[in-house]
Amino acid sequence: MSVRRQDIREEEVWNLQDIFKNEDEFQQAVELIDHTIEQMRENTEKMEWNESRLMQYLHARDALLEQCNRVMGYAMLRFSEDGTDPIHQALFARARNVRMKVEEQLTRERDGLLKLSQETLHRFAESEECKSYQLFLRELAESKAHVLHPEVEHTLAVLGDVLSSPSTLYRTTTGADMRFALVADEQGQEFAVTPFSVLIRAESSTDKEFRQRAYKSLVAGLKPYHHTLAMSLVTEIQKNVTLAKLRGYSSTADMLLHQSTTFGDWADQVPVSFFERVLNVFMKELAPQMRRYARLRSRVWGMERLHFWDVKAPLVAHSEHVPFSTVTKSIPEAVSPLGKDYQKLIERAFYERWIYRGDNIGALQGAYCYPIAGVHPYVFAPYHHTLYDMFIVAHELGHAGHAVLAAEHQVQQNRSSSRLFVEAPSTFHEHLLAHYLRSSHGEQAVAEIHSMQLLTFHHNFVTHLIEAELLRRLYRLADEGQPLTAGVLDTVQLDILKDFWGDSVHLDEGAEMTWMRQAHYYSGLYPYTYAVGLTASTVLAARLERGENVMTNWLEILKLGGSVHALDAFQRMDIDMNTEQPFQEAISYVGKRIDDLENLYP
Repeated sequence: MSVRRQDIREEEVWNLQDIFKNEDEFQQAVELIDHTIEQMRENTEKMEWNESRLMQYLHARDALLEQCNRVMGYAMLRFSEDGTDPIHQALFARARNVRMKVEEQLTRERDGLLKLSQETLHRFAESEECKSYQLFLRELAESKAHVLHPEVEHTLAVLGDVLSSPSTLYRTTTGADMRFALVADEQGQEFAVTPFSVLIRAESSTDKEFRQRAYKSLVAGLKPYHHTLAMSLVTEIQKNVTLAKLRGYSSTADMLLHQSTTFGDWADQVPVSFFERVLNVFMKELAPQMRRYARLRSRVWGMERLHFWDVKAPLVAHSEHVPFSTVTKSIPEAVSPLGKDYQKLIERAFYERWIYRGDNIGALQGAYCYPIAGVHPYVFAPYHHTLYDMFIVAHELGHAGHAVLAAEHQVQQNRSSSRLFVEAPSTFHEHLLAHYLRSSHGEQAVAEIHSMQLLTFHHNFVTHLIEAELLRRLYRLADEGQPLTAGVLDTVQLDILKDFWGDSVHLDEGAEMTWMRQAHYYSGLYPYTYAVGLTASTVLAARLERGENVMTNWLEILKLGGSVHALDAFQRMDIDMNTEQPFQEAISYVGKRIDDLENLYP
């Protein structure tokens, strides 16, 4: 890839002037935050709390969060375009400094609120005046048992950048220092190997030789950093183990499931038994289905068994070049069952240029949706004209649609949902796209769509399940005081892969270093939440395919944002995530897709 940011056509990039017209406006927003912090400090230091004054504070807090979101979001979006640009690096550094100041102030104010008794906080939470912030206040009350002395909390806030250094080290090492040998892709063109490009592009290719070349280049590039990244991950784990002990949690997993951030990003707020149940049911019941799919591909492809670089590859190739004009037509059509208003909302993303779809030197490796307070969401999804890319765009626009509806109906604090819920709207979009494509194409295309859906299931169920299982085992070892080393990480990783794939896949050299290929390990227990969100969307998709009306109620759930707990939101769709039933139903759905392919390739 030799294209530079300035060479990308305007229609392929987003319009960031909706946030700030220029860097002068960005700087003015930074100065406004400094002024707001000073005002809040003067007001809250002498505040005597009652419902009215609490609401005054919570509104001011929301305004500060909105201002910080705009500054941080603008800098992140610019940095995503080209992280090698010194101007973008400087913007991002300034935004991080702003975020640190905001975090310090919010920590002070949280400490002031936590001087109130649990009973008082619960009384505020149940009052009619504070109804919009009920969940936030309830979680604040429950956190009292684990909050440290205010001076300690302030110190931890000041050391925020230091405490996040393992994640920074990982992202810097993989993004700036690692070098991988270029390989030829399916068309003989140079392919730039990175952990993300292999995950998104090479692993899902139908060209076996390309998959193998990319995998071997990736493994060779990872090896020199084996011990460096092991130290990075071990430090992250030990940091969390230490904090969990300091805060009096029963285990590190207990802390990671219950501790919301100072910014009010929702914790999962589920018992460790919930986390364990999700992993157990997938390790036990999904693994046999995926082994069956592995054996089907081995048979059809004339192989004794799959190699590790083959596990994600679709059975049926989709070689058709998919122009972006097809995306702009197909995705709005696919989501039309959600109504004309929602369809128009998604269309706006295309003609108002919410999407960065170019690919250039220095561009971020990944895809994401970033909602900007008071503006609209932005989607980063470099597009390479494949069917898989179209599903990625649909996925990120699912996040965007959810963000818009939540922003229209909720205060700033409640515009973000728990990670347990957040992947449901995005993957439901993928289901809607698959349903639309199946209904408008022939039998061969149906086989291609089934294969594409199994890619989604592999990514969200298998890949992230294996990540979550690794975290479960490593945190257990760390809680027990057992030392973690590069060798231990490799051994645990390989054991999990063997447990999941059995003898259906040959675990080639480098499979044990899979833990080096993902930044998710620096986000608590985040990977398992993908399985929860995709399970819910799959249950809804199955109902849709049976002719049930789920759309109206679903839109009302999206409008709730984070005002209710994720499991309560699912319960309103009659999906009880506190049982194994929805997970088993989702796994059964995967099995039926494999059944369909087996019938097509007897």
